[in-house]
Amino acid sequence: MANFLLIGDALKRNAYKYSVKPALRQGTRAVTYGELNTRVNRLANGLLAAGFRKGAAAALLVGNRVEHLEILFALAKIGVIAIPLDVKWRALEIGSTLSSLDPAAVFLDPACEAEFAAAQKNHGLDGIRPFVLGEKSFEALCEKSSADEPQVEVGEDDPFVVMITSGTTGFPKGCLTSHRTYVFHCINNAIEKGLGAHDTALLCSPIYFSHGRSFTVAMLYFGATVIIHSHFDPVEVLKAVEREKITYLGTVPTMCERLLQVPDVKSYDLSSIRCLSITGGKVHPPVLEKLRQTITPNIYRTYAATDSGQMAISKPADMATKPASAGRPVWCTELKIIDETGRPMAMGEVGEILTKSPLATQGYYKNAAATEASFRDGWFHTGDLGYFDDEGYLYVVGRKKDMVKSGGISVYPLEIETVLYHHPDVLEAAVIGVPDPDWGEIVKAVIVPRQGAALRGDELTQFCKERLAPYKVPKTVEIVDALPHTDLGKVNKEQLKKMLGR
Repeated sequence: MANFLLIGDALKRNAYKYSVKPALRQGTRAVTYGELNTRVNRLANGLLAAGFRKGAAAALLVGNRVEHLEILFALAKIGVIAIPLDVKWRALEIGSTLSSLDPAAVFLDPACEAEFAAAQKNHGLDGIRPFVLGEKSFEALCEKSSADEPQVEVGEDDPFVVMITSGTTGFPKGCLTSHRTYVFHCINNAIEKGLGAHDTALLCSPIYFSHGRSFTVAMLYFGATVIIHSHFDPVEVLKAVEREKITYLGTVPTMCERLLQVPDVKSYDLSSIRCLSITGGKVHPPVLEKLRQTITPNIYRTYAATDSGQMAISKPADMATKPASAGRPVWCTELKIIDETGRPMAMGEVGEILTKSPLATQGYYKNAAATEASFRDGWFHTGDLGYFDDEGYLYVVGRKKDMVKSGGISVYPLEIETVLYHHPDVLEAAVIGVPDPDWGEIVKAVIVPRQGAALRGDELTQFCKERLAPYKVPKTVEIVDALPHTDLGKVNKEQLKKMLGR
């Protein structure tokens, strides 16, 4: 009997319910649910014949392609833990991560083969078996294997995937997530964003990051169709939405900004979009309004982390009255705000955001110290600062580590950045604290102007003075050509400080 709390069983159910319905499409290739389940079963049984056993782990250095999902579901069906990694990583990053997490095998996109070979040579990874997609070592796993369901008893509490965090400092951590937890991710997407078999989704964000993988697996869990793009190209995305009548588009803020920069964006028919989902950072109100007017009013913004899953959601009805809010907590999540001593904060008071949720990871893979530091008494400490208003809406004001302490007063860079984004000539803005002998720290703004704009620092300072208390106004403004970003498009403030010599 199928267990709805197992990721692999979802594919088996949909092969029965939607046998000839397209599950995945990439370019001219289309794979039905019946074909996908058959291919996954053959791969799973081939892995068993090759010596893979429940409880082992396998890494994936595979980009946005059908095979990534085939591997993910095959591993799920035999209880092998999947560890998706960033295909843009170089040998040092690959070697360091694989040495720490110690998987039994790695599945490789051909484009990643050379970097893995270098990592293998320099980090002593000879015990990790490589399977290169398209080569005999991979295809042989499927050619003569049975299409029957693999005979492995997988439990809902068994690990499904290790999700690598994309932090800006330190070594990335692996968030260990069970089948049941990941199914709750799928159910949460259905409850909060209406995701289901009626959808046609476009995957154009990296599937090896939590954001792209989460909604893609949820789509396949419920029987929707997913169209895969190998990478994000704003023009190709707009064309695909118009041509394929895309109903669900998953993005991060920088993707949205690039869509708005397409010169003839308003000429595309984007009326099919039922849900434009945005996660991975703050969308500033001016950008949000342009999205609403130009792309779609059906905007869902999620406040989430790889470690905790979705915590809050802002829905289309919230756009007019609460555009700066992160929304209300999702249906299964409890949030609270505390001070440095652990005391709960009153409404409107800023403190650290904590969450308790069935969407949260079970801890960090092979890193008990990090688990103990972040999870205490069942609560995950996000490291974000925020407050609740009188209607239960959450406002996120920034990261604890980014807060500027100037003259003993706490200054939140996100508030200042939001003001700067209202200036018509500002393309990007980042606010940081820099050391000062008198104030401890002072506020500095780093600005990327729009093309053709002639911005001056004193102009922006005056702009802020008209909208902010004096202690929040940047004391210095630096104009630059570009800001450093993480792979998810967030401004990397640690790298920015190094770039500026701070």
